[in-house]
Amino acid sequence: MPEAQPLQHLLDQRSDLWRGRRRPQARCTGSGRAELDAWLPDGGWPCGRLVEILPACLGSGELDLLMPLLAEQTRQGQPVMLIAPPLVPCPQRLHRAGIALDRLVVVRAPDQALWAAEQSLKSGVCGSVLVWHPRGRVDARSIRRLQLAARESDAPAFVCYRRHQQPPPSLSALRLGLEPGPQLTLLRGDGPTRALHLGRANVIELAVRRRQSASAP
Repeated sequence: MPEAQPLQHLLDQRSDLWRGRRRPQARCTGSGRAELDAWLPDGGWPCGRLVEILPACLGSGELDLLMPLLAEQTRQGQPVMLIAPPLVPCPQRLHRAGIALDRLVVVRAPDQALWAAEQSLKSGVCGSVLVWHPRGRVDARSIRRLQLAARESDAPAFVCYRRHQQPPPSLSALRLGLEPGPQLTLLRGDGPTRALHLGRANVIELAVRRRQSASAP
């Protein structure tokens, strides 16, 4: 008869169980940005869990937010999925960000977006999956299926909603508001609502470079 394991040990193995107000630490992967990792509840993007992104408008920086992660994963030979992006991703921009284009798969079929994301997660070979929800009412059943597929996968799964779309009640690990800048707001996760502005360092660095260029002989 196998030796009984302590209850605490069994509970610690379940990242989907909450005890009181404390959410258990989830396994995660680094975002590629130190300030973002320090801000995220688990110290990075949660693996095998769903992350919901609510941009103020499409193109607010949802792809730029994930580029360091996608670049690292493609360098390691992992395929990454961009499903139903509202705009055609610029390959030159992706290449400059360090993304290996031969490991990038873009699916342009909005009517099959959530199904394609589910199948990508179930395949077990993807590094990350980013899907933009199609227009219209949010399909709660499809989001739930996406959550279940994410649990079976080791990949971070991201769903990006359109403006005015209301996410369904879900078991997503994170729900983030996104405004141009980019500025993130933690809408769902461990801890109180809080914001993070990721653009300031880039703006300061650009200003310094411009001053240096202007003063150069």
